[in-house]
Amino acid sequence: MGQVAAILDETGPNAPYLAAYAVTARRADGAIVSAAPLKVVQTDDPDCRYLGVYHNAIGGGQFATYLGCSPDLRSWNERGIIHREASQPDIRVLPDDSVLYADEVNSSRRPYVYVTHYGNTGNRTGLSALVANPAVPPTNAITLPGTPLARADGTPEFGRIDYSGSIARATIEINYHYYDLGRRDLDAVGTLAGFESWSGASDTQTNTLVSNAGGNGKIGDSEVFEVGPTVYKLVEAQVEPPSSGNSFGSWRLFLVNKSADTVQRLSPALAGGALSLGNPTLTFVTLPNGGPALVFTCYVFRENASSTPPGGHILVYPLQ
Repeated sequence: MGQVAAILDETGPNAPYLAAYAVTARRADGAIVSAAPLKVVQTDDPDCRYLGVYHNAIGGGQFATYLGCSPDLRSWNERGIIHREASQPDIRVLPDDSVLYADEVNSSRRPYVYVTHYGNTGNRTGLSALVANPAVPPTNAITLPGTPLARADGTPEFGRIDYSGSIARATIEINYHYYDLGRRDLDAVGTLAGFESWSGASDTQTNTLVSNAGGNGKIGDSEVFEVGPTVYKLVEAQVEPPSSGNSFGSWRLFLVNKSADTVQRLSPALAGGALSLGNPTLTFVTLPNGGPALVFTCYVFRENASSTPPGGHILVYPLQ
């Protein structure tokens, strides 16, 4: 856990392959746009070696989610909109190159978690179809029922997935947050079975550990990952209650060891001294040179940013 925390705190012993702030993507018309919060996955598609999803405002208080591709994790080219009136996207490429995607949909002014599957058809994979046209209709789609007595559900993130070629027999773990009684965001986790049966509940372990470690405000977006037999959860939480008036400036990151029932508050040493960070993601990839690496992304809030450029931050850390 100490080694993982050192990488995320950016105090590890090795030089990063990439550490960049205010991450952007280039649209087909040449426009430069923000690519945050960015979730990165690796693919076997030579046209999109590294795939990223993120959101941007489209007016009227709404967002849309977008797909971008990169040959090297440094430069990103936007391919198009995936989903309108939605934000906080997450994505996974399955072993057969079909794709799972989720976001926080807000078309009803009450956010819900929306999950889709892009299946393989004939000789075309769901991945190739999505990269060619991010607006392609999904093969399967479901809006998950809202948490009882909550005013919102959102920031979905895929956890462990049991998939053997049939989405109808798959078991998909999804982590998310819910706005409990309209008072405080808390973490939750659920299982989507056969892409139709949903069961979700509060993640009491995470909420208790993070609260006891100083995350006394909202507990929101998270990322579950495994290192060997150990299951970790990287979590954003506020260290001040929303009533403090410093809600955007008080986001911090916490690393939960779910296997050992422990937690560590992180303090990434960002150039410029930014303190308020959210929307953490973590992915293991292979670099263009063939070496293994960890990709960590987060959002740097303008509040308490000091001289760090606000927006998307990406750290790519070689593991050799």
